[in-house]
Amino acid sequence: MTETPAGGDVRLVGISKTYGTSFTAVHPLDLTVPQGTFFALLGASGCGKTTTLRMIAGLEDPTTGSVLLGDQDVTRLPPHKRPVNTVFQSYALFPHLTIHENIAFGLRRRGIRSVGKQVAEMLDLVQLGDFARRRPHQLSGGQQQRVAVARALINHPQVLLLDEPLGALDLKLRRQMQLELKRIQTEVGITFVHVTHDQEEAMAMADTVAVMNGGRVEQLGDPTELYETPRTAFVANFLGTSNLIDAETVSGAGGEVAVTAGGTVLRLPADRCATAPRSGDRLLVGIRPEKISLVHADDAATVPTGRNRFAGTVAAASFLGVSTQYLIDSPAGRKLEVYVQNIERDTRLTPGAPVVLHWNPAHTFALDPEPQSPDAPAPEAPGTDPAPQVPAATGDSA
Repeated sequence: MTETPAGGDVRLVGISKTYGTSFTAVHPLDLTVPQGTFFALLGASGCGKTTTLRMIAGLEDPTTGSVLLGDQDVTRLPPHKRPVNTVFQSYALFPHLTIHENIAFGLRRRGIRSVGKQVAEMLDLVQLGDFARRRPHQLSGGQQQRVAVARALINHPQVLLLDEPLGALDLKLRRQMQLELKRIQTEVGITFVHVTHDQEEAMAMADTVAVMNGGRVEQLGDPTELYETPRTAFVANFLGTSNLIDAETVSGAGGEVAVTAGGTVLRLPADRCATAPRSGDRLLVGIRPEKISLVHADDAATVPTGRNRFAGTVAAASFLGVSTQYLIDSPAGRKLEVYVQNIERDTRLTPGAPVVLHWNPAHTFALDPEPQSPDAPAPEAPGTDPAPQVPAATGDSA
């Protein structure tokens, strides 16, 4: 593999994008993508993630702020002069060219004639060495996606931008390609900035994830941190599912906070609270459905001491194969979700059955009780942020 050029962090400084006088796609944003990392911009359509990516690529001019790649300010550079390449959801392969010719196109357009060795390296990288003479229509969707990645990487960009590149693939193939993209990024060692609406995709591939909502970064961190310690209700429910229970703080001492909800006292670590609660403060207590254990009320005595616990009633049960999803009505709230792995199913846990929910207090988190916007988007089908359309290419298309 030919060495990639020395690069640097991608830095967005006060960058924003406004259309006309009324619509702001991206509010002023400061963001740093460390060199050599896999970074994901995650959010629903309209959140500003694709607009942000297009400003890095040079396909959108920022209204304010600067785009820096290492020490170079590229804000006013056109796309073809930036050390950046983009892979789009459509792949944009040339149907009349072979796979070898598609990958070589960018080099030949720059006047480089001896491309055989570099193309062969790229084909090996994406594990398509035997497909050089085929044409795009003879490849599967996943193979076409790998060709698009190889065509972008052969230019040795400082940064590879990926705009929903897996959105057109079916679920099984998409999961395979997540592993492939991560492998490729690790092997070539350059910065990947990946836009997606799929939270599982972002968590599976990215070193760091920026969750965007309404043109702002709601929370930034590694996938484990975002999932285990969300700081807003939006993040808690966009990355998976969370049970959010209205509660009131009773006390806080020794690194632990006690709250009351539905007439029951619950405990949680103080460092898992979005802000330091005071006695009498309202907050939202969160617990992920898979963290909760469920037993029939007749077995309540088997619940270990020291666990957070609620009594409730099964409202519904859905068999999902790997697990069963239960909806529980309790004094703390209706339709609390619980996922129970199907190892030894308790046939008594049917709608109407009395149950006890219990979980380790360490798995509990707390958020400020700020209401979510009623129009806050939820995970949805693939899409892009609203933006004027420009030619979908950066440096390697006709």
